[in-house]
Amino acid sequence: MSDRIPYTYIQFDIPLHPSQLRKFRGAVIESVAGLKAVFEAAGVASDLFHNHQEVLISDEATSSDQPPLADTHFRYPLIQYKIRHRKAAIFGIGPGAQALQLWMSLAGDSLSLGGEEVQLIMAAHTHGIWRPTIESKMTQYRLNKWLPFNASQFAHWKRTPKLSDRVVILERLIWGHLWQTLDALEVAPDREKLQIHLSTIDWMGFKDSYGIKRLALDVTLIANLNLPPELSIGQGVSIGFGKLQPITSKQTDDPE
Repeated sequence: MSDRIPYTYIQFDIPLHPSQLRKFRGAVIESVAGLKAVFEAAGVASDLFHNHQEVLISDEATSSDQPPLADTHFRYPLIQYKIRHRKAAIFGIGPGAQALQLWMSLAGDSLSLGGEEVQLIMAAHTHGIWRPTIESKMTQYRLNKWLPFNASQFAHWKRTPKLSDRVVILERLIWGHLWQTLDALEVAPDREKLQIHLSTIDWMGFKDSYGIKRLALDVTLIANLNLPPELSIGQGVSIGFGKLQPITSKQTDDPE
């Protein structure tokens, strides 16, 4: 793939609570399933919307979009479902951007959400090109509701009492999650030059992911890799976890 990576972000005028995000995702997947023949004719993969590829894997994988015990091969989700300002949103990157735009051209005016027809009205639409670049300057990012651990990594975390050692663990995981994203998009800046430094751990708590309570973190970091708006990394990114935001002096946290 070229180092010019398209991305598309669409926010809908559909009020959504975090507990409803998976229902919204399911509604979109059902809509896409009804259009599968059109997607195939256009040469666009419809499975980008659900990201399922069932194979046996090792527990050593650094990230998974499914519960840790699921026998599901991790593919970095190129379509990600989100909540922004308490409204439903979808982000697509690389082939996911093309698939998302095709679906929007075919989906019609409404979506069946939990048995109720809701109007599929766009409240915001952004399309851009990301050129992944290792830069000379560092950019500060906020990483929200990040799910960093699989089962074995979490066990290692619990066995690590020193905060300084835990910071090293988190920095390595961020580094790995960023490279999983770049690998999925088939771009390869010089990874030896990638620098990640964790500035603060702002919050830790347990969040529900596919029915499993998992440790989530809000952290602040600096990196010398430019990143597109709305990108997410780590586990659970297809259902709203792990959003990266560049920090500016005027920025405030987005409410869900």
